[in-house]
Formats: sequence, C-alpha cells, structure tokens
Amino acid sequence: MPPGATFVTTAGVTTVENISSTVPGSIEWTELLSRIAAGAKDRDLNDENPFDQVAQLKRAGFGALRLPQELGGAGLTVPQLFSAVIDVAQADPIVAHIFRTHFWFTEERLRTQADPVSLRWLREVADGKIVGNAFSEKGSAAVGSLVFNTRLLPDPAGGYRLDGEKYYSTGTLFSDYLTVTATTDHDSVATVVVPADRDGVRLVDDWDGFGQRRTGTGTTKFAGVAVSDDEVLSDAQYDAAPTPTVQYAALQLYIHAVVAGILANVVDDGVALLRSRDRSFSHALTERPVDDPLYQRQLGELASTAFVARAAVLDAAAAIEAADASQVDGVPDPDLAADAQLKVAKVKVHLDDVAPEAATRLLELGGASAASRTRNLDRHWRNIRTITLHNPVAYKARVIGLNLLHGTPVPANAYF
Repeated sequence: MPPGATFVTTAGVTTVENISSTVPGSIEWTELLSRIAAGAKDRDLNDENPFDQVAQLKRAGFGALRLPQELGGAGLTVPQLFSAVIDVAQADPIVAHIFRTHFWFTEERLRTQADPVSLRWLREVADGKIVGNAFSEKGSAAVGSLVFNTRLLPDPAGGYRLDGEKYYSTGTLFSDYLTVTATTDHDSVATVVVPADRDGVRLVDDWDGFGQRRTGTGTTKFAGVAVSDDEVLSDAQYDAAPTPTVQYAALQLYIHAVVAGILANVVDDGVALLRSRDRSFSHALTERPVDDPLYQRQLGELASTAFVARAAVLDAAAAIEAADASQVDGVPDPDLAADAQLKVAKVKVHLDDVAPEAATRLLELGGASAASRTRNLDRHWRNIRTITLHNPVAYKARVIGLNLLHGTPVPANAYF
C-alpha cells in the first residue's frame, strides 16, 4: 500500500486512511521519470535489468494508480492511466512494458471488487505488489486457443499442484505474483495466482529478442507448485460463450501506449541530436544543422507523429472508459465494447506503419554519427519493431474491413 496508508474496515466497508502516492503531473512524478530516463540508454546498451527503476515505481504507487482512493490508489481514469504509461515509456519503454499484465490483472479485480477474493488482491496491489503473466506456451497449438499443456490437478493433501512451462512471460522476473493459465482434470481452463518465489517456481531470464530486451519476457517453469483453493481465480469451460469485454482491448492498447512513449523519446533524442552537431555538409542550406529548414521540418514531422500517436491511444482509452462505465454485473454494453476494440485495432494498424519509419528517420538528423553505438539510437527502432510484433497487423486490418462491410465482430480472445 502507498506509504502511510492503512486499511480500515467499518460496518463491512473497507477504506484506506493516510494515502500518499506519486501522482502523474506532480513534481515528484516528473523527478521520478527523470531518474528512470537518466540511465535508460545505457541499461539497454549494457543489457541491464531495470530492477531499481521498477522498485521505484512500485514504491511510488504506480501499480495502484487505477485503484480508487478508498482502496489506496490515485483513482485515475483509464485515459489518465494510459497517459501515465506513455510518460513512463518515454522515460524507458522496457520499464513501462513490465507492468502490462499487472494493470490487466488490476482491472479484472476492479471489475469484480465486490467479490472478497478480488478485494484481497486489490489490497496486495495497494500494498505495492505487482503481478506478472505466465500464459503463453510454445508448441503447435494456435495462439489464443486456450489449449495448454500446463496442468492444474488436485493434490490429495488438499488444494492443487501446478506443473508446466510457459514462455513470453513478460514481467515475471520483476513481479511479486504470477497469473498462470492451466488445463484442469475436468478439461476446463483455470487461472491461478501464485507468489513468484514459491517452491517449485523457476524464472528463467532467457528472452533473446533484439528489442525490449530486459522486460523479463522469458521462460517460467512450474514443478509441483502448491496452489490453494483461494488462489484459483477462475475455472471456465473451453467452449463457454464469450461475454463482451474491453479487458483484451486494454491489453493490446497498452502495447501501443509503449510505442507512443518511444515516439516521444524519438523526438527528445532528435532535438538533442541536432543541438549536438557542430557542422553540416558544404552543400547544406545553412552552416549550423539546427538552423537548417530541412532538418527543422523533419523534426517537426517526427513531433507530429508522436503527437498523433499519443492522441490516438488516449482516444481509444476513452472508448474503453466509456465501455467500463456501462458495465452491469461486470459486463459492458456490447456496442461500446465493440467500439473500443475496433478503435484499439485501428491504433495498431496506423502505428505499426508510421512508428518504425519515424525511428528510422531520427537517424537522418545526425548522419553517420547517429549510428554510433554509444548513442544507441537504434534502440528506438528495435524496441518499436519488437513490441509491434505481438499480434499480426494484417489480421487487425482485415477485421476492421470486415466489420465495416459486414458488421463482423472482432475475435473474442486476449491475443487479438
């Protein structure tokens, strides 16, 4: 929970007293982001895990920003949260990406906060704990098919035992708890939460991508891990009819918020790069690069791309907020949910096209010297290209077209 916060229960109502957190827009927030940004380039260059930076955000209450104040959070709206995520990604996209599953987990608990189990986990979030994911598996099963080799089976001594191996486990290396999907003994899909340091859990830092390198996106192994009854969050049949949701859309929009933050950093680096140049070419339009109208125009175009990216992400976040506000018993209005899903898909289709190009054009502001390994400017392209590979853009664009022509709904899974 934020420093100084205390849970108090009166007449069955739980509130938090003495709330203290670092709120986006405050001086403390700006200083925190400056500290995170200060070493981001070199951490990427030296392949260093940002443990300290994640810890600073945890202590500042970043993971609890969406919790209402009575539960120990800052009470941010969905657009305000995504604006904060963009800010963190501008400072360091690796650090921002680590919290992706945590915010999905938090939203799911907020959606069902009347449930004592959800309230229990919200207390953990208020206490500064963060949650990573162990969902995906390697193999021939289609992504999003909910077919898992990981097993959750009854333990004769009570509770369950969890066995299996996951990959693309973003954030697990930095997390206090892990959300895990598994097949049960009655052929359903269960979601459980276990402490990251429980016996039988092994975190392997083996993600070898060329971008978003230190997000903890590696292998997670479970060998006879004990799971109690109250750590099982859900148990649903494979063929259960999908209900309208915007949580999957929020998961995908988070990726684009990180991209928007990187684009903002591209602009920062573009300004610094031009100001650092002492000379230009003999046939240039001006003696100093900062005075060259061609460079000025190119920087302005990069700034415009970053501005539109942020605006698009926040517009889609507002659509998610509207769908959230329409919820009845945790289920949003289907039309508002569909609108949010389609807006998020459109954001991806656009950013996947313009963001890598912007990261490439940044290098043109510096010429050959921009390729210096010490400057590490290529990290922007590497990080953008890696994170945009989460889902094929061609499928997104086709679904948008199908919806326009035939009213076809978007696929009902977390990987779209």
